[in-house]
Amino acid sequence: MSMSGILVGTVITLLAGTENNPAALNLAQWQYCAKVTIEQGAEEYCRLTLTPDVYNVARSDLGDIRLISAAGEQMPYVLAEPKDITGRQTYEPAVINRSTSAGRAAMVTLDFGDKTTKNAVEVVTKGSNFRRAVKVEGSNDNIEFFTLIEQAYVFAVSDDRRFELVDLPANDYRYLRISVLPMESEASPMIDAVRAFRTEQSRTEHQPVKIVLVEHSEDDKNQSSIYLFDLAYRSLPITEIELDIADDSFYRYITVDGRDAATRKILIDSEDSRQRFREAAISWERIVSDAIYRYIAADGRKREKLALRISSGRRVPRYLRLEIRNYDDKPLRLKAASANMIGHEVVFECKDNVAALLYVGSESTGIPRYDLAQRLSEPLGMSFRRASLEGITGNPLLNPAKEKPLAWTEMHRGLLLTVLVGVVLVLGGFILKSFKSIQREQTQER
Repeated sequence: MSMSGILVGTVITLLAGTENNPAALNLAQWQYCAKVTIEQGAEEYCRLTLTPDVYNVARSDLGDIRLISAAGEQMPYVLAEPKDITGRQTYEPAVINRSTSAGRAAMVTLDFGDKTTKNAVEVVTKGSNFRRAVKVEGSNDNIEFFTLIEQAYVFAVSDDRRFELVDLPANDYRYLRISVLPMESEASPMIDAVRAFRTEQSRTEHQPVKIVLVEHSEDDKNQSSIYLFDLAYRSLPITEIELDIADDSFYRYITVDGRDAATRKILIDSEDSRQRFREAAISWERIVSDAIYRYIAADGRKREKLALRISSGRRVPRYLRLEIRNYDDKPLRLKAASANMIGHEVVFECKDNVAALLYVGSESTGIPRYDLAQRLSEPLGMSFRRASLEGITGNPLLNPAKEKPLAWTEMHRGLLLTVLVGVVLVLGGFILKSFKSIQREQTQER
């Protein structure tokens, strides 16, 4: 039996009691549904991770999700959003020395007052369109310095599109010396401010998402490589895009834009009643801008950053446009790209192991409000059983097969027969009367 046939049977079985349930939903308002299976166990609560095909058909607020029990009743749930947890300690060290090197590099020495663990610095320099090399060295006596980063970069494409954070190997040096080299066409740059950070991250479970390369082109005028990718689904909560690059050493600025379609139809006003449309291009929406790099550090270890982090809670369009700024370097050899998402968790009570149904895809329904949200202050901290979806398909209740209506003649056969008999009698009487009248006239003429 096909999946759709199994689902239809499941719908009929699970919703057999809805006709006698006055609080039951009108499930014909939902376009899609899927069977929910629950693993065996003694835990009171279940967790169901939303999959890409749910996001693809759900509303942006996810308020159209409903769980229906075997008795045909709503199953209260809490929608939770797991997140990567990032902790950041910010330091603003004293600037004890400013100077300019013989090579026109701007230099500052930072004093943290004591040994301080840190793994990133933010270097703010003047300008709105540049790529400047940065060197970072560390010392505990402000005399002998050791190289942490030989050549990183800070970027600015415009006043509001800047990348000024430089990742460092974790270190506890009291002093940092930062050198910012000028571009060939400029004088010595000016360092406005420097801050340091200690960042720690605790990652939650991520789901891999397939990403397919659609097109690649080189923009020689802007010295950029452009890649178009397809996620196959829209509105996914993508948290990172990771690039697989063949080159051994590089440092590049990269931007990612997204949209769900290339064009949309716009209704054109016309004098007649016919509808006419024109195609209008849809603009790209900025998703993230960042830097990617790979190099060998002074300690001989390879350092790289190839993942583009996307802020938690951001729903990403289906099509992505990646632009890598090469400046005067040769284009990178991008072999592939991958994506990860953190799916929302549907937490609900599962008092038995009977399968349920998930409904999604309704524009008219409101966001549900359940008492369960008040009882579960930390839904992701509960012990749980795992639930899973068996695939989204069309809702069999949306357009049920309707019985062909009976013809009027079939519905009123007795009345029709009576009318026909009456018509026959009237016509017969008229014909008989006419025949007798003709006979009398013929008799009188003789």
